[in-house]
Amino acid sequence: MKRKRTNRFGLALLGCVTALALFVAPAAGGEIDDLKSQIKALMNRLEALEAREKKMKADMMAAQEAAQKKAVATGDFPGSWKMPGSNTSVSFSGYVKLDAIYDLDQDLGDSFFGYDWGGGASGILLEGDDSGQRKTSLHARQTRLRFDSLTPTKMGNLKTRIETDFYGGGNALRLRHAYATLGGVLAGQTWSTLMDENTYADTIDFEGPVGVITIRRPQVRYSQAMGKDLTAQVALEDPNAPTILMAGGSTSSQERVPNFVAALRMKTSWGAINVSGLVGQVLYEQGAVEESLTISALHLGANFGLGKNTRLWGTFNVGQGGLDKSMLGSPGAAILSANNELEALDSMGGFVGVTHNWSSSVSSGLYYGWVENDFEDAAKAVYPDLSQSLQTVHANIWWSPAPKMRAGVEIIQGRRETNGGEDGDATRLQLGFQYSF
Repeated sequence: MKRKRTNRFGLALLGCVTALALFVAPAAGGEIDDLKSQIKALMNRLEALEAREKKMKADMMAAQEAAQKKAVATGDFPGSWKMPGSNTSVSFSGYVKLDAIYDLDQDLGDSFFGYDWGGGASGILLEGDDSGQRKTSLHARQTRLRFDSLTPTKMGNLKTRIETDFYGGGNALRLRHAYATLGGVLAGQTWSTLMDENTYADTIDFEGPVGVITIRRPQVRYSQAMGKDLTAQVALEDPNAPTILMAGGSTSSQERVPNFVAALRMKTSWGAINVSGLVGQVLYEQGAVEESLTISALHLGANFGLGKNTRLWGTFNVGQGGLDKSMLGSPGAAILSANNELEALDSMGGFVGVTHNWSSSVSSGLYYGWVENDFEDAAKAVYPDLSQSLQTVHANIWWSPAPKMRAGVEIIQGRRETNGGEDGDATRLQLGFQYSF
C-alpha cells in the first residue's frame, strides 16, 4: 500500500510540473532547462526510494525465514526441534529392521526362543521328535518408533520417552518404554533396574543369548550420583505376576507388594560394571491354602576394552525365584509341592562375549549363554519336560555400508537338557537389515 501511494504521489507531482511547464512555455529557454533538471532529479529520487523499499522488504523476509529455520533446527538435545510457542524440545526417531530367518531343524518362531519364558526354551525339540521342519520366514516386527522430549523447569530438565515395536499380537504395536524423568526420579515403564544396558549383547536375534536379563517393568526409581563415574539406584517395580509351577500346569502369583530393586553402576572410559539385586514376594491363595514366599536375585555385569577395537562382555545372574520373567531361560519363580508348600526355584545363568571392530564399517561378535535350573528330585518327576540346562552360541558379523544403515548375518546354535534326562538342539541362520532415522 505504501508503494502505491508513493507512485501516485510521483505521478501527480509529475503532472503538475508538466502543466506548469506548458503554462510557462513562452518563458526563456534557460528556465525550461532548469525545470527539466529538477524533474529528472525528482524522478531519480523516487526510483531510489522505491529500490530502498524493495530492499527493506527483502531483508525483512530473509530475516523471518532465518528465524523460522533457526527455531526448527535448534532443540536442546541432538536431533531435536522446538515445539512452536513453547520451550519444549522434541524428536522422533527409531529404525526399520527386516529379519530373514532359516531354521535348519524346526520352526522356532520370530525369535530363537519365541518368548518361551514358562518352560525354558521348550520350543527346542528333543532328540527323536520328528515333528520339526526346516522353514524360511521373514518379518519386520522389531521395527521401532521412539518419541523423546525435554522441557526446562525450575527443578531441572523434564525428559520423557515413548517407544514401541511390533511384537504385540498379530504384529500390533507393543509398548516398550513410557516414562518421565525429573532430577533423579524416574516414573513409568522402562528397563528393570536389575538389568544393565551397558552389558547387553548386540545380536541379530531379537532376544540374544540365553541367560541375559531383559525385562521392562513399570516402576518408580531414584538415582543418585556418587561421584564422577558411580551411580546408585533404588526402585519399586511391578512384580509382573511371578509364575508358580504346580502339578498339571502353572499359575500366577497373587501379587500384593512391589519388588524392591537396588543397583550400583560404574561407567568409565575403559568400560562399565554393574551390581544389582532384587527382593520380592510370591503369594498363593486357593481355598484353605495360603502360602507366601520371599524371592531374590543378584546380577553382576561388566564390559572391558582390550585395546582400541576389542571388547569383552559378561554377566552372571543367580536367584531364588527372583529371575522368573527376567532372565531368559528361567521357567518360574516357585514350585507348589504336593503338600501345598511353596518352594523357590533356584536358577543361575549368564553370558560371555567378545566383539571386535575390523574397520569403521565392519564388526563382529561371539556370545555364549547358559542357564541352570535346580529342581528338587520330587519336582523333576512332576516336570520332566522342563529345561534343567540351556546353552546357546551366537556368532555374527555386521556391515555398515552407509551412515544409519547396517546389515548382518548370524548363526545361532541352541541346546537344552530336560529334567527327564533328554536333550535336543536347534540351529538357525539369520540375516538382519536395519535402517535408522
